[in-house]
Order: sequence, then structure tokens, then C-alpha cells
Amino acid sequence: MERLARVSSTCLVVIARNRYSVPCEWAGHGQHRLYPERVEVAAVDAMVASHARLAGAGQICYDWLHYIDLVQRKPGALRNGAPS
Repeated sequence: MERLARVSSTCLVVIARNRYSVPCEWAGHGQHRLYPERVEVAAVDAMVASHARLAGAGQICYDWLHYIDLVQRKPGALRNGAPS
């Protein structure tokens, strides 16, 4: 089952009370698919992110590759390990 998922300005999407990173160029777009062991985010019929599903709630899963464009434009964007 697919559901719409809005990607925040910090390149995160909230799925089942956890947040997962998505490549920055997809901020504001996307659909998610939730499976027992993974989370997938798709946009325009292409998979743009896939993460192992987090157990519990209130956790964040970052993939540093999703932030390369952001760091190139704004070098201090990942201070303290999280996007700003």
C-alpha cells in the first residue's frame, strides 16, 4: 500500500512515528511504502530512498548520501550530525 509522504525541508519523511532521510532534491514530494522490515520512498515512479524499518517511535534514520547536495550548497548544514 502506498501513501503520500511529505518530505520536510530537512529532507526527512515521517513514517509510523519515525523519521527517515530522503535525497534533498525530493523535499516536498514523495510517497512511501511500509514493509515489515523496510521503508521505501518513491517519487515519479522511481525509488529515491530505502531504509531498514526502525522499531519503536521517535527515532531518526539518516543516510549521509542524501545530504551531499545540501552540504555542497551550505557547508555548515550538518553541524552536530543533523541537518539544519
